[in-house]
Amino acid sequence: MLNHINRHAIREKSLLEMRSEYISMATHEFKTPIIAISSSIELLETKMQLDELMLPFYERNISRIKEEIVVLRNMVDDILTNGSIAAGHPVTQPEATDVCSFVKMIKQQYFHKRADKRLLRIKVSGRPQLLSIDRSHLAGILTNLISNAFKYSSGPGPLLRLHYSKHQVSIKVKDNGIGIPEKDIRFLFTPFFRAGNVGNREGTGLGLSIVKSFVIANNGHISVSSGTNGSVFTVTFPLSVSTQQ
Repeated sequence: MLNHINRHAIREKSLLEMRSEYISMATHEFKTPIIAISSSIELLETKMQLDELMLPFYERNISRIKEEIVVLRNMVDDILTNGSIAAGHPVTQPEATDVCSFVKMIKQQYFHKRADKRLLRIKVSGRPQLLSIDRSHLAGILTNLISNAFKYSSGPGPLLRLHYSKHQVSIKVKDNGIGIPEKDIRFLFTPFFRAGNVGNREGTGLGLSIVKSFVIANNGHISVSSGTNGSVFTVTFPLSVSTQQ
């Protein structure tokens, strides 16, 4: 009986590994056309600007295409990242990082010239210090939280507050959106979970679980508060003595 159970467990594990490998392979295949589309739209935009053909109609629709490319790329990345996390804890490669400059770089790269004209607002307080963190993880944390803030709100763009204290740095991303039902908050960081009021907005339900994995892997903490005026996600990381200026 015990041998039968062991054989069944081995078979189940093998099937899970095969499914994981297939999903990883298929998802990697999606990245090639996404990169091609992204490169083509960038070339088209540059050419139209040089030829002085960039009318507001074209600019608005090119911005929309670029936003949807980012959404699709993030979904593919989330699936790949979730697979690697499921196989084990994410490996960190911490580097001394200027978080303020990094946040501005993320804004410029992913959230600049949106079709809806909304902008990410950034406020910095405290004495800036270097943070030892895996930069790819920090990029994943920021892009997920900021993307959600845009996705689930309207009106003014979200606000990112970066605050330095003596022993830690905190990042708060605030939106003015639909809020999160109180009964859903405790499940929010569970893979594939989506709050009951998200409607038909795009998403995999993986982003926040990945964010939490990255935060924990870099010795940080994440929390969320929500009400009728929107939601606030707060991420804090300790400042090590070796990186303080």
